[in-house]
Amino acid sequence: MENGLPMDKIDVDLLMKVQYDFPLVDRPFLEIGKELGLSEDEVIKRLRAHVESGVLRRIGAVMNYRARGLEAALVGFAVPEELVDDVAADINKDPLVTHNFLRDYKPYNVWFVTKAKTAEELEAKVRAVAEKWGVDYVVLYSLRTYKLDVRFDLYEGISRSKSGILQENPPTIDELGIPKEFYSRIRSIPLVPEPFRYAAQALGKSVGETLDVLRDLIEKGVLREFHGSLDGEKLGFKENAMVVLKRPDCEMAASLAESTHVVLRNTVPSKWDYPCYFMVHARSRDLIRERVAVNLKGDYAMLFSIRDLLGSRTMSKRIESVSD
Repeated sequence: MENGLPMDKIDVDLLMKVQYDFPLVDRPFLEIGKELGLSEDEVIKRLRAHVESGVLRRIGAVMNYRARGLEAALVGFAVPEELVDDVAADINKDPLVTHNFLRDYKPYNVWFVTKAKTAEELEAKVRAVAEKWGVDYVVLYSLRTYKLDVRFDLYEGISRSKSGILQENPPTIDELGIPKEFYSRIRSIPLVPEPFRYAAQALGKSVGETLDVLRDLIEKGVLREFHGSLDGEKLGFKENAMVVLKRPDCEMAASLAESTHVVLRNTVPSKWDYPCYFMVHARSRDLIRERVAVNLKGDYAMLFSIRDLLGSRTMSKRIESVSD
């Protein structure tokens, strides 16, 4: 397996199962074991080993940031090469920054995602950093989000998302009146035979009733789909590209199996004229180029990642606490 990780075909099948088809039942690891010819204990043992190795980040459902009443934006900074690390360190002081990458594009080479309660608050904190360092920038707000979760096809070596488009205007958590403790317990379930028992305690309901609540929140778009999240870097997915389109056809982009993080954004006259954005992750740049070329026609650009400026370990922790 990639990076010398001790992983056999059963591990690959197991990780694919928890990514793409995690069963919402009272004993999910028993159900998975039946399908893969493993005991419940063996499934849990293998998944715990993948947590220890850092391959498996969590199994759970992350809240849609719009259900928290937040604004989100992708920001591009035009940073001189000699200042990249210093500017990135300043950007990363913001706890709501969840991604920060150096990409092979000019003039905007440093790209990060941040959030705030209002667009004005978001703009102000971005402007403060940009003016401190004297760099030009663009702020690209999320007008409509189509996909967010990234999943890795361990058979083909490229990102592959499930079909379906996120709800545009989910109810807020305040409107629903569900205890916040429930959301924290469902974000990352424990690897035990009855993992949903703890979330049920937060609701004061049975496990069966709790699973109904969970399914309803996913259907409403408050929570994103329940699945296992992997560290692609540890599995050899070392390349990613931000693909941007000059036409606002994000619904088409969302239909591509390989696309993740599909978002319709504003343009900035004379600075940025690409309204649709999505990501592709793979084990090689050639595979990304090949799949994008096959699926896209017309005017687009691919901004390949050169370096993760946030750091995968720090980023993982932030993603756990702040939805994308």
